[in-house]
Amino acid sequence: MNDLNDLLYFVSVVRHNGFTAAARATSIEKSRLSRRVAELEKRLGVRLLQRSTRSISLTEAGEQFYERCVATVEEAEAAYDSVANLRKEPVGTVRVSCPLILAQTYLAPILPAYMASHPKVKLVIEATDREVNLIDERFDLALCARPQIGSSAGLVAKNLGIAQRILVAGRDYLGSKGTPTIPADLPNFDTLGRSADIYDGSARWDLIDRSGTRLEVNHSPRLISNDLRLQLEAAVGGIGIALLPEPIVAATIRARLLERVLPEWSATANIIHLLYPSPRGMLPSVRSVIDYFMIHLPIGIQERSVVADAFRILS
Repeated sequence: MNDLNDLLYFVSVVRHNGFTAAARATSIEKSRLSRRVAELEKRLGVRLLQRSTRSISLTEAGEQFYERCVATVEEAEAAYDSVANLRKEPVGTVRVSCPLILAQTYLAPILPAYMASHPKVKLVIEATDREVNLIDERFDLALCARPQIGSSAGLVAKNLGIAQRILVAGRDYLGSKGTPTIPADLPNFDTLGRSADIYDGSARWDLIDRSGTRLEVNHSPRLISNDLRLQLEAAVGGIGIALLPEPIVAATIRARLLERVLPEWSATANIIHLLYPSPRGMLPSVRSVIDYFMIHLPIGIQERSVVADAFRILS
Protein backbone atom coordinates (compact mmCIF):
# COMPACT_ATOMS: atom_id res chain seq x y z
CA MET A 1 0.00 0.00 0.00
CA ASN A 2 1.27 3.49 -0.84
CA ASP A 3 2.43 5.61 2.08
CA LEU A 4 0.08 8.57 2.35
CA ASN A 5 2.80 10.52 4.17
CA ASP A 6 4.53 10.87 0.80
CA LEU A 7 1.59 12.96 -0.40
CA LEU A 8 2.08 15.26 2.60
CA TYR A 9 5.82 15.56 1.88
CA PHE A 10 5.17 16.36 -1.77
CA VAL A 11 2.54 19.00 -0.94
CA SER A 12 4.83 20.57 1.67
CA VAL A 13 7.68 20.91 -0.85
CA VAL A 14 5.40 22.57 -3.41
CA ARG A 15 3.75 24.86 -0.85
CA HIS A 16 7.08 26.12 0.45
CA ASN A 17 8.68 26.25 -3.01
CA GLY A 18 11.60 24.01 -2.23
CA PHE A 19 13.03 21.26 -0.07
CA THR A 20 15.02 23.54 2.22
CA ALA A 21 12.06 25.77 3.07
CA ALA A 22 9.77 22.73 3.51
CA ALA A 23 12.31 21.14 5.85
CA ARG A 24 12.37 24.28 8.03
CA ALA A 25 8.56 24.50 8.10
CA THR A 26 7.88 20.84 8.85
CA SER A 27 10.97 19.95 10.92
CA ILE A 28 11.57 17.02 8.57
CA GLU A 29 15.11 16.54 7.27
CA LYS A 30 15.69 17.87 3.77
CA SER A 31 17.36 14.62 2.72
CA ARG A 32 14.31 12.65 3.83
CA LEU A 33 11.93 14.91 1.93
CA SER A 34 14.04 14.63 -1.21
CA ARG A 35 14.32 10.86 -0.93
CA ARG A 36 10.61 10.29 -0.32
CA VAL A 37 9.50 12.56 -3.18
CA ALA A 38 11.94 10.77 -5.49
CA GLU A 39 10.53 7.40 -4.40
CA LEU A 40 7.02 8.73 -5.05
CA GLU A 41 7.98 9.75 -8.58
CA LYS A 42 9.53 6.31 -9.14
CA ARG A 43 6.35 4.54 -8.06
CA LEU A 44 4.21 6.78 -10.26
CA GLY A 45 6.60 6.43 -13.20
CA VAL A 46 6.53 10.18 -13.95
CA ARG A 47 8.49 13.26 -12.93
CA LEU A 48 6.47 15.55 -10.68
CA LEU A 49 9.02 18.31 -10.09
CA GLN A 50 11.56 20.14 -12.22
CA ARG A 51 14.49 20.81 -9.89
CA SER A 52 17.17 23.51 -10.17
CA THR A 53 19.75 24.74 -7.71
CA ARG A 54 17.53 27.66 -6.65
CA SER A 55 13.92 26.57 -7.16
CA ILE A 56 11.47 23.87 -8.17
CA SER A 57 8.53 23.86 -10.56
CA LEU A 58 5.71 21.44 -11.24
CA THR A 59 5.58 19.36 -14.38
CA GLU A 60 2.22 18.93 -16.13
CA ALA A 61 1.76 15.58 -14.36
CA GLY A 62 2.90 17.23 -11.15
CA GLU A 63 0.25 19.96 -11.44
CA GLN A 64 -2.57 17.45 -11.83
CA PHE A 65 -1.21 15.26 -9.05
CA TYR A 66 -0.73 18.26 -6.75
CA GLU A 67 -4.37 19.36 -7.10
CA ARG A 68 -5.57 15.94 -5.97
CA CYS A 69 -2.96 15.70 -3.21
CA VAL A 70 -3.91 19.09 -1.75
CA ALA A 71 -7.53 17.98 -1.40
CA THR A 72 -6.46 14.73 0.28
CA VAL A 73 -4.05 16.45 2.67
CA GLU A 74 -6.59 19.13 3.61
CA GLU A 75 -9.23 16.48 4.34
CA ALA A 76 -6.76 14.59 6.51
CA GLU A 77 -5.80 17.76 8.37
CA ALA A 78 -9.49 18.54 8.92
CA ALA A 79 -10.02 15.04 10.30
CA TYR A 80 -7.17 15.47 12.79
CA ASP A 81 -8.43 18.94 13.73
CA SER A 82 -11.94 17.61 14.38
CA VAL A 83 -10.63 15.04 16.84
CA ALA A 84 -8.35 17.60 18.46
CA ASN A 85 -11.33 19.89 18.97
CA LEU A 86 -13.29 17.07 20.57
CA ARG A 87 -10.50 16.58 23.08
CA LYS A 88 -10.22 20.26 24.00
CA GLU A 89 -13.69 20.61 25.53
CA PRO A 90 -16.97 18.68 25.92
CA VAL A 91 -18.44 18.63 22.42
CA GLY A 92 -20.22 16.06 20.27
CA THR A 93 -22.79 13.31 20.83
CA VAL A 94 -22.97 11.10 23.93
CA ARG A 95 -25.18 7.99 23.78
CA VAL A 96 -26.70 6.79 27.06
CA SER A 97 -28.83 3.73 27.85
CA CYS A 98 -30.98 3.58 30.98
CA PRO A 99 -34.21 2.00 32.26
CA LEU A 100 -37.39 3.67 31.00
CA ILE A 101 -38.72 4.92 34.32
CA LEU A 102 -35.28 6.19 35.32
CA ALA A 103 -35.24 8.37 32.22
CA GLN A 104 -38.78 9.61 32.79
CA THR A 105 -38.55 10.33 36.50
CA TYR A 106 -34.95 10.97 37.43
CA LEU A 107 -32.88 11.90 34.39
CA ALA A 108 -35.46 14.34 33.05
CA PRO A 109 -35.17 16.76 36.02
CA ILE A 110 -31.36 16.89 36.06
CA LEU A 111 -30.46 16.90 32.37
CA PRO A 112 -31.54 20.48 31.54
CA ALA A 113 -28.92 21.89 33.93
CA TYR A 114 -26.22 19.71 32.38
CA MET A 115 -27.15 20.68 28.85
CA ALA A 116 -27.31 24.37 29.74
CA SER A 117 -23.74 24.22 31.05
CA HIS A 118 -22.50 22.10 28.10
CA PRO A 119 -24.08 23.71 25.02
CA LYS A 120 -21.87 21.82 22.56
CA VAL A 121 -22.88 18.37 23.80
CA LYS A 122 -25.76 16.44 22.25
CA LEU A 123 -27.32 13.65 24.32
CA VAL A 124 -29.04 10.59 22.89
CA ILE A 125 -30.94 8.83 25.70
CA GLU A 126 -32.24 5.37 24.85
CA ALA A 127 -34.78 4.55 27.52
CA THR A 128 -35.07 0.77 27.52
CA ASP A 129 -35.46 -1.96 30.09
CA ARG A 130 -33.47 -4.47 28.05
CA GLU A 131 -29.82 -5.20 28.75
CA VAL A 132 -27.71 -3.49 26.10
CA ASN A 133 -24.24 -4.31 24.81
CA LEU A 134 -22.30 -1.07 25.15
CA ILE A 135 -19.53 -2.02 22.75
CA ASP A 136 -21.58 -3.62 19.96
CA GLU A 137 -24.36 -1.02 20.14
CA ARG A 138 -21.93 1.90 20.49
CA PHE A 139 -23.27 3.32 23.74
CA ASP A 140 -20.92 5.57 25.70
CA LEU A 141 -22.42 4.65 29.06
CA ALA A 142 -25.38 2.86 30.62
CA LEU A 143 -27.28 2.91 33.89
CA CYS A 144 -28.51 -0.47 35.11
CA ALA A 145 -30.02 -2.01 38.23
CA ARG A 146 -29.07 -5.60 39.06
CA PRO A 147 -28.34 -7.63 42.20
CA GLN A 148 -24.78 -7.92 40.89
CA ILE A 149 -22.73 -7.07 37.83
CA GLY A 150 -20.86 -9.89 36.16
CA SER A 151 -17.38 -9.32 34.80
CA SER A 152 -17.49 -7.46 31.49
CA ALA A 153 -14.22 -7.20 29.63
CA GLY A 154 -13.20 -3.62 29.00
CA LEU A 155 -16.04 -2.09 31.05
CA VAL A 156 -15.88 -0.03 34.24
CA ALA A 157 -18.76 -0.36 36.74
CA LYS A 158 -19.31 2.46 39.24
CA ASN A 159 -21.61 1.67 42.16
CA LEU A 160 -24.09 4.53 42.65
CA GLY A 161 -25.88 2.91 45.57
CA ILE A 162 -28.59 0.43 46.50
CA ALA A 163 -32.31 0.36 45.79
CA GLN A 164 -34.53 -2.23 47.46
CA ARG A 165 -37.93 -3.27 46.22
CA ILE A 166 -40.51 -3.05 48.97
CA LEU A 167 -44.17 -4.04 49.30
CA VAL A 168 -46.64 -1.15 49.12
CA ALA A 169 -50.36 -0.60 48.70
CA GLY A 170 -52.84 2.27 48.66
CA ARG A 171 -54.31 3.35 51.97
CA ASP A 172 -57.87 2.95 50.72
CA TYR A 173 -57.15 -0.56 49.44
CA LEU A 174 -55.73 -1.65 52.78
CA GLY A 175 -58.62 0.04 54.56
CA SER A 176 -61.16 -2.01 52.62
CA LYS A 177 -59.26 -5.31 52.20
CA GLY A 178 -57.22 -5.41 55.39
CA THR A 179 -53.45 -5.71 55.82
CA PRO A 180 -51.38 -8.88 55.48
CA THR A 181 -49.48 -9.77 58.65
CA ILE A 182 -47.22 -12.51 57.27
CA PRO A 183 -45.95 -13.23 53.72
CA ALA A 184 -48.25 -16.29 53.51
CA ASP A 185 -51.20 -13.84 53.53
CA LEU A 186 -50.15 -12.20 50.23
CA PRO A 187 -51.85 -14.73 47.87
CA ASN A 188 -55.17 -13.73 49.46
CA PHE A 189 -54.75 -10.12 48.26
CA ASP A 190 -54.82 -8.47 44.84
CA THR A 191 -51.29 -7.97 43.58
CA LEU A 192 -49.37 -6.28 40.78
CA GLY A 193 -46.43 -7.94 39.06
CA ARG A 194 -43.91 -7.87 36.21
CA SER A 195 -43.55 -10.38 33.43
CA ALA A 196 -40.18 -11.23 35.01
CA ASP A 197 -42.10 -12.43 38.10
CA ILE A 198 -43.91 -15.14 36.12
CA TYR A 199 -42.61 -18.68 36.59
CA ASP A 200 -44.42 -21.74 35.23
CA GLY A 201 -47.67 -19.87 34.77
CA SER A 202 -47.81 -18.15 38.17
CA ALA A 203 -46.08 -15.15 39.69
CA ARG A 204 -43.43 -15.42 42.39
CA TRP A 205 -41.84 -12.89 44.68
CA ASP A 206 -38.51 -13.79 46.28
CA LEU A 207 -38.50 -12.00 49.64
CA ILE A 208 -35.90 -11.63 52.38
CA ASP A 209 -36.32 -10.35 55.94
CA ARG A 210 -33.94 -8.37 58.11
CA SER A 211 -32.42 -11.52 59.59
CA GLY A 212 -31.59 -12.86 56.13
CA THR A 213 -34.38 -15.44 55.96
CA ARG A 214 -35.51 -16.00 52.38
CA LEU A 215 -39.02 -16.91 51.28
CA GLU A 216 -40.79 -17.53 47.97
CA VAL A 217 -44.36 -16.26 47.72
CA ASN A 218 -46.61 -17.33 44.84
CA HIS A 219 -49.44 -15.00 43.87
CA SER A 220 -51.82 -14.25 40.99
CA PRO A 221 -51.46 -10.60 39.89
CA ARG A 222 -54.49 -8.68 38.74
CA LEU A 223 -52.16 -6.46 36.72
CA ILE A 224 -48.92 -7.50 34.99
CA SER A 225 -46.73 -4.75 33.55
CA ASN A 226 -43.03 -4.03 33.19
CA ASP A 227 -43.81 -0.31 33.35
CA LEU A 228 -42.99 0.56 36.96
CA ARG A 229 -44.67 3.96 36.75
CA LEU A 230 -47.88 2.26 35.64
CA GLN A 231 -47.59 -0.09 38.62
CA LEU A 232 -47.02 2.85 40.94
CA GLU A 233 -50.11 4.67 39.72
CA ALA A 234 -52.13 1.46 39.93
CA ALA A 235 -51.04 0.88 43.52
CA VAL A 236 -51.93 4.47 44.45
CA GLY A 237 -55.28 3.90 42.72
CA GLY A 238 -56.08 0.94 44.94
CA ILE A 239 -55.60 -1.96 42.50
CA GLY A 240 -53.53 -4.05 44.90
CA ILE A 241 -50.15 -4.69 46.52
CA ALA A 242 -47.02 -3.97 44.46
CA LEU A 243 -43.33 -4.73 44.91
CA LEU A 244 -41.54 -1.55 43.78
CA PRO A 245 -38.12 0.11 44.22
CA GLU A 246 -38.02 2.14 47.43
CA PRO A 247 -36.72 5.32 45.75
CA ILE A 248 -39.77 5.31 43.44
CA VAL A 249 -42.33 5.03 46.20
CA ALA A 250 -40.60 7.17 48.87
CA ALA A 251 -42.39 10.37 47.89
CA THR A 252 -45.85 8.75 47.71
CA ILE A 253 -45.30 7.13 51.11
CA ARG A 254 -44.35 10.51 52.61
CA ALA A 255 -47.46 11.98 50.98
CA ARG A 256 -49.49 9.19 52.65
CA LEU A 257 -50.76 7.96 49.28
CA LEU A 258 -49.14 4.55 49.85
CA GLU A 259 -48.34 2.49 52.90
CA ARG A 260 -45.59 -0.05 53.27
CA VAL A 261 -46.82 -3.61 53.67
CA LEU A 262 -44.87 -6.18 55.72
CA PRO A 263 -42.08 -3.65 56.38
CA GLU A 264 -39.71 -6.32 57.68
CA TRP A 265 -39.72 -7.99 54.25
CA SER A 266 -38.32 -6.81 50.91
CA ALA A 267 -36.90 -8.19 47.68
CA THR A 268 -33.17 -8.68 47.19
CA ALA A 269 -31.55 -5.26 46.83
CA ASN A 270 -30.55 -4.05 43.38
CA ILE A 271 -27.22 -2.29 42.99
CA ILE A 272 -27.40 0.69 40.65
CA HIS A 273 -24.36 0.79 38.40
CA LEU A 274 -22.98 3.24 35.92
CA LEU A 275 -21.26 1.23 33.19
CA TYR A 276 -18.85 2.62 30.62
CA PRO A 277 -15.84 1.47 28.58
CA SER A 278 -12.30 1.95 29.79
CA PRO A 279 -11.59 5.67 30.36
CA ARG A 280 -8.37 5.49 28.34
CA GLY A 281 -8.81 7.88 25.42
CA MET A 282 -12.26 8.96 26.68
CA LEU A 283 -13.58 12.18 25.16
CA PRO A 284 -14.27 15.13 27.48
CA SER A 285 -17.96 15.04 26.50
CA VAL A 286 -18.38 11.49 27.83
CA ARG A 287 -16.31 12.25 30.94
CA SER A 288 -18.45 15.30 31.68
CA VAL A 289 -21.66 13.22 31.61
CA ILE A 290 -20.13 10.53 33.85
CA ASP A 291 -18.92 13.14 36.36
CA TYR A 292 -22.34 14.82 36.36
CA PHE A 293 -24.18 11.55 36.97
CA MET A 294 -21.79 10.60 39.76
CA ILE A 295 -22.61 13.86 41.54
CA HIS A 296 -26.33 14.06 40.90
CA LEU A 297 -27.38 10.41 40.94
CA PRO A 298 -26.47 8.88 44.29
CA ILE A 299 -29.05 6.24 45.21
CA GLY A 300 -31.37 6.88 48.12
CA ILE A 301 -31.76 4.01 50.60
CA GLN A 302 -33.68 3.93 53.85
CA GLU A 303 -30.69 5.04 55.91
CA ARG A 304 -30.24 8.05 53.58
CA SER A 305 -33.82 9.26 53.27
CA VAL A 306 -32.79 12.89 53.71
CA VAL A 307 -30.33 12.65 50.85
CA ALA A 308 -32.92 10.83 48.77
CA ASP A 309 -35.13 13.91 48.88
CA ALA A 310 -32.53 15.84 46.91
CA PHE A 311 -30.87 13.14 44.81
CA ARG A 312 -33.01 10.24 43.65
CA ILE A 313 -32.63 7.37 41.21
CA LEU A 314 -34.64 4.26 40.52
CA SER A 315 -34.07 0.87 39.08
